[in-house]
Amino acid sequence: MNRKELQENILEFITRKETISIALLIVFIFAALASIFISPQMYQRSIHVGDISLKDIYAPYDFVYEWQIDEGKTKEVKGLALKGSPYVIKRSQEIENKTKNDINDFIEVLKKEKAKEVPLNAKVTNLYDLVDGKIPAKDIKILLESNNIDKLQIEVADIVESVFLLGLISGECETKLKEGDTEKVAIYNETDGTEIERTPQDLLDYTDKKKLNSTIESLAYTQLAGDKRLIQASSSLIEAYLVPNLELDEKRTRELKESRVKEAGPVYNTWSVSKNELIVEKGTRVNERHIAQITQMHNIFTKGKPVLFFIGVVLLFLLLGLIGAIYLNFIHRTNLLHYTKKLSIMLLCFLFIIVVADFVIRLPQPSYFIPLASMSMLIILLVDFNSAFLATILMSILVGVLTGGKIEITFALLVGSIVGMYKVRNARRRADILRAGLWVGVAKFAAIICMGFVNGVELRAILNDGFWGIASGIVAGFVVMGLLPLFEHGFKVATNISLLELSDLNHPLLKTLSLEAPGTYHHAIMVGNLAEAACDAIDANSLLARVGAYYHDIGKIQKAEYFNENEMGTGSRHKSLTPSMSALIIAKHVKDGVDVAQKYKINTAVVDFIKQHHGDSLISFFYQKALEKAEKDQKVEEEDFRYPGPRPQTKETAIVLLADAVEAASRSLEDPTPSSVRNLVRKIVNNKFIDGQLDECDLTLKDMHNIADSFVRVLNGIYHTRSSYPEGKKNTSEGTRTNGDQNKFGKQKPKKKN
Repeated sequence: MNRKELQENILEFITRKETISIALLIVFIFAALASIFISPQMYQRSIHVGDISLKDIYAPYDFVYEWQIDEGKTKEVKGLALKGSPYVIKRSQEIENKTKNDINDFIEVLKKEKAKEVPLNAKVTNLYDLVDGKIPAKDIKILLESNNIDKLQIEVADIVESVFLLGLISGECETKLKEGDTEKVAIYNETDGTEIERTPQDLLDYTDKKKLNSTIESLAYTQLAGDKRLIQASSSLIEAYLVPNLELDEKRTRELKESRVKEAGPVYNTWSVSKNELIVEKGTRVNERHIAQITQMHNIFTKGKPVLFFIGVVLLFLLLGLIGAIYLNFIHRTNLLHYTKKLSIMLLCFLFIIVVADFVIRLPQPSYFIPLASMSMLIILLVDFNSAFLATILMSILVGVLTGGKIEITFALLVGSIVGMYKVRNARRRADILRAGLWVGVAKFAAIICMGFVNGVELRAILNDGFWGIASGIVAGFVVMGLLPLFEHGFKVATNISLLELSDLNHPLLKTLSLEAPGTYHHAIMVGNLAEAACDAIDANSLLARVGAYYHDIGKIQKAEYFNENEMGTGSRHKSLTPSMSALIIAKHVKDGVDVAQKYKINTAVVDFIKQHHGDSLISFFYQKALEKAEKDQKVEEEDFRYPGPRPQTKETAIVLLADAVEAASRSLEDPTPSSVRNLVRKIVNNKFIDGQLDECDLTLKDMHNIADSFVRVLNGIYHTRSSYPEGKKNTSEGTRTNGDQNKFGKQKPKKKN
């Protein structure tokens, strides 16, 4: 595979509907998670100290909050923190080094005296005088008699280091530790910056001279392998020079104590609130205690480990997505990934509700105020019932989890949303949406009362929540009214409301059609009547079909005179044209119609009727005429005499295709009896079916039978039996109509009039 082919394959993969849909799902999950985790930082409290409460605020759950400092416990905690704060004692490396150097200097002198050729007593006297009698003469004598003074020097240095590690405190330090206001001591080493914790008693033990001497002798015993005389002499030498190496670091001690006391902080009184308890009464001034309670209500959902909460929410999204996939793919056999526009609408509605729900949850108002029904009503108006029902179930569960797993919230939101879906399903006026919103509020009120009685909630709290439920329904109605035009315009979706606006015969485009092509205008009205009746017969969208029928032939405005319903006795313009040119003009009205619709910003759902109302049918009259005029060796291509298509993709566009052909052909009936009408209709429907024009829509054979019956009923109502007038004469008609626009030229037989 070369580079160009690889790029083409990658581009094809990226532009696939399934890829785009999966990308939308990923973006939605990230956006939803961002809303749930970031929004608490964005929202601010809506109530402050000193405000007058405009409503009663009840606790939606049991919780505990802190308010007012407990002076006694605070003093006790700070005292414990102060006592638990250790004294910092600095280990002086300077003192230790001086002590070690003094001992080494003495041993060096000892070595020199030992090397002198003088009596031993003279050597002892010299060294005794050197240390001012701090070392007994007998111990000096033992040191002089030692066989290996160099080794002894090393061993003495090790003993001194061990003693310094144990720690010798100064008198000031000893006084502080004996006061007993601390339980720990931190020995700080200036050299490496490390700290070792000890108890005060550990250090006070070595202030006892006897215990210190005993410890030194024990260390010497280990180093000197049990030589008692040398142990005693070495111990005397070390005791003579040993001084405290630990000093109190007052600055560090003070800073540490202040830090520990500050960290201990104040201790607040703990208060408990029961579910449905009145927190703030309407009309009262908000105080600090109210704010503490409301703040705790706001923060209740942020408890726990954020990582686990994050994982839980992600798993919740995945499980809800799995439920949705099972519902669509295994129950209704629908792969939503193929419908990117529908999926986008649903995900935007989901995200809107998540953000709004998260905001409402953090307000003092009950969570019943969440306008979940607005999402359900928007989706049923913009997508379909199955998608709206699925979205309602999933979002009710999600919002219920976000509100703390409260089944009463889930139940009320679910009931209100389903009622809203039912009441708004056939809405044709914006007032219908407001009425649906009111019904949502009533349904939520009933659900709240039901759950309140079941849970044993006091009546006042039930009524308070119920009125918030009613308010939620009304708000949902206004939300739908505000967002619906945005979705309609942004996604080019046709709803009953926008279709009803397009069905107004005073629409500028329809008025232009009535003036420029009056015959086509009348034909469109008739096709609309036929299509509406057929859609009602098979439970399709009759309003969409009627509006599509009104606009399906607007492409004839530019060349109206080339279509026989607009000739008005001027004769056919096709007499002077070749069959191929006539077919080209006839077929071009589809493309011209699309251009005109785009100019007038007609909804794409209606434009589909313009594109598909002929499918790729054969313009048979001009095709047959071309065959008749063709010479023996001349080949006539059937494709040159077909409409551009595409074939109808929905039930509604297929019905308009059939209604268009039936209405045009019915005008050629010289004696429109019920049997002749029925035969004509069946012939037209069968021909379209055999030609494959209905292959790409989901009409069944039963649907086509019901459509044909509805056409027959409507046409029989038009061509019912009427009395003949003596002066009436029949005009002859050129040609026979068999296939919609394909024969709309030449003279037209006038219809009988009542």
